[in-house]
Amino acid sequence: MSEDFSIRKAEPEDVSQVVDLAVEMVIHSVSPLREIDEETVRTYRRNDLRSLHRALARPHVGIFIAEVGARVVGHVIVFTAQQDSSTGETQGWIFDLAVSQDMWGRGVAQALMEHAETFSREAGVARLGLGVTISNQRALDFYHQQGYLEERVQMVKKL
Repeated sequence: MSEDFSIRKAEPEDVSQVVDLAVEMVIHSVSPLREIDEETVRTYRRNDLRSLHRALARPHVGIFIAEVGARVVGHVIVFTAQQDSSTGETQGWIFDLAVSQDMWGRGVAQALMEHAETFSREAGVARLGLGVTISNQRALDFYHQQGYLEERVQMVKKL
């Protein structure tokens, strides 16, 4: 595992690179059950993140970046004031984890998740959740290796 990157809390000047990376990598998260073109997905993702710069100032939001030099090669966005839909328990939620494909397998995702977990623990939450597309086997394997377990299954039927 290479350590040629560093992790730090994101600053306002990092937001454009975070959004660009999220838009680039979102295609790996699209379910094969969704019949949609890549450009539509990327446009939706960019619009979904348009207020990310405001989230930086919120105490319950942690945005951490991995960088090599001045290049953002990964990020994690974690919320610590989410509520479980069944119990109402406050929990953390990984909103997005993305690593530039040229940095896969180098420990970036693991380091980012460690920062997200520490941030969540320090915020007082006992559980951290996330969503992952069932067809994204690489991500599923990674999260299992990190100790994450399936809790719910989302089902979809085309009408």
